Amino acid sequence: MHFQAHEVLTYSIMSSIALRLPLHGLRSQFLHWAYSFSYPVYAYFKPDNRPAWQVSKAILLKYPAGSLGRQVGQFLEVHEPDLISSFENHDVFHVLLNYGLSAPEEVALQWCLIGNGKRSVFSFLAAAVGTLCFPEHWGWFRRAYQHGKGLRAFHHWYFEYLLQENLASLQHFIAGGQLCEEDEFRW
Repeated sequence: MHFQAHEVLTYSIMSSIALRLPLHGLRSQFLHWAYSFSYPVYAYFKPDNRPAWQVSKAILLKYPAGSLGRQVGQFLEVHEPDLISSFENHDVFHVLLNYGLSAPEEVALQWCLIGNGKRSVFSFLAAAVGTLCFPEHWGWFRRAYQHGKGLRAFHHWYFEYLLQENLASLQHFIAGGQLCEEDEFRW
């Protein structure tokens, strides 16, 4: 199955299947707790020595309408108080790939990133533990992995330098599309 970049990977079937196994809310709470507990540990051992972004939510919201920066700012406005230092790309991935913040969506996002070539202990552990917590979503996680494999490798990009770019153009490009002259990235 091939997905377009603009398609949301959250299917209505996700909510209906979730009702088949008990304690969905408790499993979600556990997974969110485990993720929040593991962020500081991962940040300490993270091999990527990129500096934290010098951008706040207020600055992101000043980017042009339709830009990656503006969309990330709007995402943060709804879901989080501000960017988490050293995890800025994670919020970009949510926006770029149209994944929400429910526990199963976080797991699907990790599978998509692994499919795209991201190789980190955190991604593998998050995907594995999440899959064990939500086995009823295995088919969706598998499709997310395949979706990631079908995209151009983007997991390693420096998104701080792409915040002014048009989100739809970026999504089109990572989905394998060509850039039009007006879409040329402004490096």
